[in-house]
Amino acid sequence: MATALAGPLIGVRELDAASSAQVRLANARAELDALLRIQLAEQTALRGYIATHDRRFLEEAPPPDPDFDREATALAGRLRAAGIPDGAATVEDLRRRHTAWERTVALPLVRNPDSRESYLEQTEGKLITDQMSADADALRKKLQASSDRVERTLRKRINATVAISAGIVTLFAIVALWYAIGRATAVARLAQGQVLVDALQRTLRVAGRQPPRTQMGFAYASATREALIGGDVLDAWRAGPDTGWLLVADASGKGIDAARHAAFAQYAIRALSYGEPDPAGVVARFNRVFIDTFEEPSAFVVLLLAAFDARSQTLRYASAGHATAYVRRGTVVEPLPPTGSIVGLDRDETYATELVPLAVGDVVLVATDGLGEARNADGDMLGEERVAALLRDAPANPQALCDLLVASANAYSGGVQDDLAILAIRVVQDDEDTGSEFSAIAENAGLR
Repeated sequence: MATALAGPLIGVRELDAASSAQVRLANARAELDALLRIQLAEQTALRGYIATHDRRFLEEAPPPDPDFDREATALAGRLRAAGIPDGAATVEDLRRRHTAWERTVALPLVRNPDSRESYLEQTEGKLITDQMSADADALRKKLQASSDRVERTLRKRINATVAISAGIVTLFAIVALWYAIGRATAVARLAQGQVLVDALQRTLRVAGRQPPRTQMGFAYASATREALIGGDVLDAWRAGPDTGWLLVADASGKGIDAARHAAFAQYAIRALSYGEPDPAGVVARFNRVFIDTFEEPSAFVVLLLAAFDARSQTLRYASAGHATAYVRRGTVVEPLPPTGSIVGLDRDETYATELVPLAVGDVVLVATDGLGEARNADGDMLGEERVAALLRDAPANPQALCDLLVASANAYSGGVQDDLAILAIRVVQDDEDTGSEFSAIAENAGLR
């Protein structure tokens, strides 16, 4: 009887200790996410300011931001209390790199965004933020390893308690029966989950239709080998006989989590576009819906949404922090700059709609950052300037253009390293295609 009573009491005490440790680790992860959000907000504000020269982008998160140091100090203290090896040192590396980014990249670009050194400063900023991401990933792994150790220790101690109590045959039989039922339930749920994941990968994307009086090309590749889909979206659909929509989006994260956000973006934006002709209005409403739906501090979406009117041959677009977007008129390539911040940062963010007049033969290209940020063996990015040069000299056929860009990115980087979506349309005189459906995943499976 004493053994039977002591075993559960010991187990409860160990559960309490493990629960407290897990809470401390969860708080540390939350503070790390908050630290990265501060950096992301500063980067977004800086991109918006460089693209538009509008100082309102700097009002919400002007560099330098003292909140970063305050959050870093709190996180370092929590990591020491949790006993994370080298955790405080990793946070100090993040603080040092953040300070370097503000001093050598952000502040010079704020003072003179059109300087000759602007491109080099932005490239240096990308390298610094990549290092910060690597530090953050390393710290997340340490936190996860600590969480796993707590769980393993708890499991060992519970097993020891069960072994001590195993002398009571009846209690042992009850525990064994409970374990068998639980394991069978878990196996059944795992099998059901695998079936759902398989179905998810086949059905997350809805089919698209090219806009009227256009030729269209596209390419799609997922960087996650286990998934047909990733965090990038390309979509097109018709709103009437003479109007259509284009969408290219890039959701944060990788694999299934990114695909979940991307699928939500595709379905939600399609639904919100009905009855709302203004792309900026659709993006603003989607931003509020996304923040209300996903309470994840690191979740965000970069996107460009455009409405094409075949009668007036105009494109109206709103861009939430999307960089790789161009219109080609003959041999002249013009960028389509962002008109607002990325989705997921501020519920009250506002967006603007830009009007782009087009002529027969003009080409519009939109791609996710997997194209411009393709890296060679030395770590150098393909870059927006090279993308613009490729577009200027590319074939007029949109699909040939997309195929050329994918081949160029693969040749430069040695293979797809990030989710990649490319969409191109060319304005034509007559509606050569009645808008047959297309599936980016099915028709571009070879790109994986």
